Amino acid sequence: MNDKKQNNDNFDSINDKIPTISTNQPRILFINILKRKKFIWITIGVIIILILLSIIISLPIIMTKKKNTSHSTTITSTTAAITTEELSFTSMPNNNYRKWNLNFSIVAGGNGYGNDLNQVNGPQGIYIDDDKQTIYIADYHSHRIVGWKFGEESGEIVAGGNERGNNLNQLNNPSDVTVDKINDLLIICDKGNERVVQWSRQNQIKPKTIIPLIECYGITIDNNGDIYVSEGKKHSVIQFKQGEAKGTTVAGGKGSGYNSNQLNNPSYIFIDKQYSIYVSDYQSGRITKWIKNAKEGIIVTKQPISDNGQSQSSDSFGMTVDHFGNVYVSEHDTFRIVCWLVGSKESYTVMKGGSYEQPPYLFSASTVISLDREENLYVVDPYNHRIVKFDVDVN
Repeated sequence: MNDKKQNNDNFDSINDKIPTISTNQPRILFINILKRKKFIWITIGVIIILILLSIIISLPIIMTKKKNTSHSTTITSTTAAITTEELSFTSMPNNNYRKWNLNFSIVAGGNGYGNDLNQVNGPQGIYIDDDKQTIYIADYHSHRIVGWKFGEESGEIVAGGNERGNNLNQLNNPSDVTVDKINDLLIICDKGNERVVQWSRQNQIKPKTIIPLIECYGITIDNNGDIYVSEGKKHSVIQFKQGEAKGTTVAGGKGSGYNSNQLNNPSYIFIDKQYSIYVSDYQSGRITKWIKNAKEGIIVTKQPISDNGQSQSSDSFGMTVDHFGNVYVSEHDTFRIVCWLVGSKESYTVMKGGSYEQPPYLFSASTVISLDREENLYVVDPYNHRIVKFDVDVN
């Protein structure tokens, strides 16, 4: 009888183990029903606990996938007509890079080419003065420098504008401009006259040639007031310290070529806070970085060379550097702007100019580019005779 009581839980044979004649049969059936319900509720409880544990374990994975999907969508929406191969964001070593909204604004020009104050004509180099809320433009074909305040519909002539010529009050195809804030001067590469000239921003002193007989193209200035000029005769960048007439070669100067100690028609230049010099080497289609006092440059961008030793690319033209040290390059022939992350061997496309047939249409060609203090991007659009601004994406 004790064996039968111990096996009461066996549901398949329980009726065989209960005596056929018993006054307690309804009570035993009721207890068995309760036991079955208890077993069912325990089973349901275990299933619910397992489901909850599965959800808790899976939630971080789901959230991670959702975040990655959202990030890719954001990047795709802030680039124009780029291919899947160009979207190599998953292989990017870090997130220290800039993105910009494609809803651009026209900050200068955009009214056709001409010499009116609301026009520019083949603009080239620009300088963004955040303190004065002004963009200075080397208006190449109008032989003048235009100062255009942010938000204004027209600019003002701040240098040249007296027709093409070689007098001190004239310019001849100026290709670049920078500002000496220490002395409140405009420093201008007067390319057609092969000279560097200075103009007072307050008209307190007369224009003056400060560097004669130089095939200049790009020009910039560091925090000490030293001037750097790229020139095409010796294919070099020359530094002119404050108050000194003789310059010092700080990049190139070994003739035109593709070696790490050479430049080949250098155009625009950039100086960072560590006084490293970035050079847009137009003819060889590359950007090189020259650390202070270095004898050779570091090739930042990939340089495609054909079997005969000649460069296959002359795309690289304008160039700027963000505070992370990433290099942004405007490729004139491909109508796009690319980024080379620090230490990267491949670039990624920031934006393409597009066209009316392949919108969005952002610019006809990208030549000179620049960043302001907030790292908004300015692009010189020479064929549309305007400068456009892309606000940085803070999301």
